[in-house]
Amino acid sequence: MSPIRRSTRLALATSSVVDCGAATVSLPLKRDRSIVESHDLSNITSSYTSVSQNSDLRQIKDDDEVVPPLNTPKRKKKRLNALKRSNEDERTNVAKKSRGKNRASQANSVVEEIGGAEVETPKPSRKRKPMVEPVYIIPDVEIKTTTFKGRLESLKKNGIGWVKELGKKNVEDLLTMIQWNEDNKNIRFLRISSEMFPFASHGDHGYSLDYCHDLLAEVGILANKYGHRLTTHPGQFTQLGSPRSEVLKSSIRELEYHCEMLDRMGIGVDGVMVIHGGGIYDDKAATIERIKRTVTELLPQNVRNRLVLENDELCYNAEELLQICEELDIPLVFDYHHDALNPSSIPPSAIIQRANAIFARRGIRPKQHLSEPRPGAETLMEKRAHSDRCQSLPVDLPDDMDLMIEVIKPTSIMLYKLLKQA
Repeated sequence: MSPIRRSTRLALATSSVVDCGAATVSLPLKRDRSIVESHDLSNITSSYTSVSQNSDLRQIKDDDEVVPPLNTPKRKKKRLNALKRSNEDERTNVAKKSRGKNRASQANSVVEEIGGAEVETPKPSRKRKPMVEPVYIIPDVEIKTTTFKGRLESLKKNGIGWVKELGKKNVEDLLTMIQWNEDNKNIRFLRISSEMFPFASHGDHGYSLDYCHDLLAEVGILANKYGHRLTTHPGQFTQLGSPRSEVLKSSIRELEYHCEMLDRMGIGVDGVMVIHGGGIYDDKAATIERIKRTVTELLPQNVRNRLVLENDELCYNAEELLQICEELDIPLVFDYHHDALNPSSIPPSAIIQRANAIFARRGIRPKQHLSEPRPGAETLMEKRAHSDRCQSLPVDLPDDMDLMIEVIKPTSIMLYKLLKQA
């Protein structure tokens, strides 16, 4: 015997007899409707026996569609059509309510009407596809053979005359830069590149700047005419406290080269040469004593007259160099970026005040450096790198000083913004 299925519902007005194949089953009827249950509904036929002239016969399917029987009066057809529209409206309202619940709970569901009651059946949510982590394929480093053997190879190939011609061209470009600063941006402070004259301080291939004396003098005349200040910043390999004699000799030659360039330009005392304290060589106290001895005993007087020290972000903070500067009467250039990474125990305002006293005693206009770490830098080594631009000026910036802005991409817009803040 097959299980009972509730597939089709038959609603009768008063009574009915249903033919179920071989047997005829008489069903007890309620006042207005009856449910027919059969073991095999496929045997239910579509023939119905009318009980009386006033009886109605209606068939209701699973989708609640009301199908009027044949020969139904027009009035009853209208009533049945009205009932059909009512059922459709009811289903529409139920669907709208269901959509409202879905928006509130962000879950899909289906509302079905079973036995006159609304039942909400949850619909399984659609699962998102799992995110696939990217796979980075880093190929092995390919080693290539290069023919470049350093700058010395170019010197040997092209000769010292070719090198000197490069220096001359750099001086001509410097004249153009000074004139452009005056004509366009009214910028009267410029750092001269240490690479103006390649190999000028080299131990074997160094040379005098006498061949370019007249052109260098033109630079000084033009800068002094407009009141432009020209300074230099020899490279980090200039180590006045090095325990190695060859490094110390190279450092002194580098300073002599820069000093000769400024002297031949006719630049006054404001044309300073800025260097850092250098390394500590495992003994800072001993290194400081070597720095003092180099300045007082080994440096020529014209070099010492232009020498200025600057605090750095690793080895010597401003407070440590200030003690050397006050003892040797050497000006101190305060660097805001380096002080933020390697601070002193005294505030910058106190250091600047004491440093400016040395500048005033020497008759040199005070000078400071400003830069900022790159955005997103976290470690000390990352913060050492300068950002493309500076966003603001220091709060305690003195009025009677020159500020050197050290950025990667200097722009006119940045300079104008900073000038408005001054």
